[in-house]
Amino acid sequence: MTTEELDKRFREFATQAASFTRQAIGISDLTEKHKSTLAESNLETAKTIFGKWCIEIFVILYSLGPIGFENLRKNVGSITARVLSGKLKMMESQGLVHRTLVDSRPPSALYSLTEKGLTVARLGEPVFLFLSLK
Repeated sequence: MTTEELDKRFREFATQAASFTRQAIGISDLTEKHKSTLAESNLETAKTIFGKWCIEIFVILYSLGPIGFENLRKNVGSITARVLSGKLKMMESQGLVHRTLVDSRPPSALYSLTEKGLTVARLGEPVFLFLSLK
C-alpha cells in the first residue's frame, strides 16, 4: 500500500472515530461548549495515559506482559521502584492494569493489561503507524 493510500485510509478512519465518539457521548452537534468540555476531558485523560513512564509501561505490558515488577522496572529503564509502583497503582485504579499476586517465597506480583488497557494499546497502534508515515 502506498503512503498516499495509507494517508487516505487514516483520514477516513479518523473521521469514523470522531463520529463514533460523538455518538457514544450523545453529541450530534459540537457546539463551542461541547468542544471545550470534550477538550478538557481529553486533556486530563491524555495527561494520565501519556504521562511520564506510562507509555513505556503500556508498551512493555502489551508486548511482554504478564511480567513481574522487577523485570518491568528493568525493561522501563531508569525509573525508580517507588515511581513505578505509583504509576502502576494509578493505572490499576483506572482499570488499565491488572495486578495478580503470586503465592511464592518471597511473595510477588505479575502485572498485565486489562481488557480496557489492551483496547487502549490496540487503538494506539494505528496512531503510531500514521505518525511514522514519511
